[in-house]
Amino acid sequence: MRTASLVTSVLLIDDHRVFTDSLALSLDLEPDVRCVATARTGSDGLARAAAVEADVALVDLQLPDTDGIDVVRQLRALRPATKVIVLTAHPRADLADRAVAAGAAGFLSKDTGLRRILTAIRTASVDRPLVDPVHQPDVALTHREFDVLRQLAQGHDAARCATALGLSLHTTRDHIKAVLGKLDAHTQLEAVVTAGRLGLITLGSRY
Repeated sequence: MRTASLVTSVLLIDDHRVFTDSLALSLDLEPDVRCVATARTGSDGLARAAAVEADVALVDLQLPDTDGIDVVRQLRALRPATKVIVLTAHPRADLADRAVAAGAAGFLSKDTGLRRILTAIRTASVDRPLVDPVHQPDVALTHREFDVLRQLAQGHDAARCATALGLSLHTTRDHIKAVLGKLDAHTQLEAVVTAGRLGLITLGSRY
């Protein structure tokens, strides 16, 4: 029988139901860890955090309604004592840096093993964050090309990209052509899908 004072309570915020349910079950099998709540969206996760005290929050970055980094930041403001650990399918160096800067105590790939997740739950801290090795895709986009790619990911055409970025239409089209070439894509949609698969952007968010 568990001793309540020795049990670490965990909140899971992730929209992938199978992953979340499996992880929750695995955590509950540990003698010193218990999943106390799950949420599929960032807003629901924050509401759960306000209603239920959790020692640790495991947060996905790719949420359907908001940016996972913002959720990390808001959780830290809402529950300063709660340790926030990011679990992501895209373990990129820039995202790891931003997550840690927002107050995350860990940044782990979803491909990591359960033992690694449990280690982060039990030992990681804001002062000594646990960060998995990160992957940098071998696609050398310039800063401006990234800006254009993010605009394309929001469904903008060349004209809207140009307006949003303060560029000429001709220059914007040149950047789009360069992005398609570097991603070996034939259409703007294919470029966005490829960039998402490589982890260069997180579809549905500001990345």
